[in-house]
Amino acid sequence: MNYERIFNLKFKEDVPTHELGKRYPRERKKISRIALLELPLSVLRELVKQEKEFRKLVSLKQWFFKKAGCRKKEI
Repeated sequence: MNYERIFNLKFKEDVPTHELGKRYPRERKKISRIALLELPLSVLRELVKQEKEFRKLVSLKQWFFKKAGCRKKEI
């Protein structure tokens, strides 16, 4: 399963994160990353201490929300 499929299930089909975890137990890391995309960058910065992981989340967030047609202010 790829990030895009998880993103669509989470945000477009409104499947809760815990339900995604039950359906796809092997993809917990990807599901967790997608779930964190809901948070504002300031909160995300406080939660994620590893710089590499933070940059990955920011790039995923920008890519997915840009692709979904959201304005920058919503990101």
